[in-house]
Amino acid sequence: MKQHKAMVTYHGEFTFESINNILLYARRDIQMRNVEKRTYKKVYAVLVEALENILRHGVEKDYNTKTTDGVFILYKTELGFTIKTGNLIKNEDIDKLKSEIKDVSEKNIEQLKAAYRDQLRNGAISNKGGAGIGLIDMAIKANKDLSFNLFETDENTSFFELTINISQNKDTLAA
Repeated sequence: MKQHKAMVTYHGEFTFESINNILLYARRDIQMRNVEKRTYKKVYAVLVEALENILRHGVEKDYNTKTTDGVFILYKTELGFTIKTGNLIKNEDIDKLKSEIKDVSEKNIEQLKAAYRDQLRNGAISNKGGAGIGLIDMAIKANKDLSFNLFETDENTSFFELTINISQNKDTLAA
């Protein structure tokens, strides 16, 4: 954290209310930095998607309240912004997640945009409420500058860490 300036951090229970609060703090902090509007929109859109993914795809801590625990950090870097998220996922979901990430990483930006449009037109809403476009959208907005790590925690779950970098350099911005 010394080499980066953490703007907003959160560790704990993720609910719609906590996500709204995180987004409020992040929005204020980004706006105070007089960030170019295009970069601001990308960062904010990726924040929304990344935080919702924790709630939507994380291992539920409490089935009745639909909450999950996770970690979130928004950094300001020399090149732009870095978003790090982490949460537990079921080991049974790892192969599907790796497949989706591999699919995204093998496409160029134009192919990702086409996949995004196709998924919007033809994709079905999953039982978790998503249309399968979140990862694609984040990859487009981050110009494919995202990475992940998985750390097995026990026989049922692993910790999923996602890092997304969004550049302020106009030459490297996509869409």
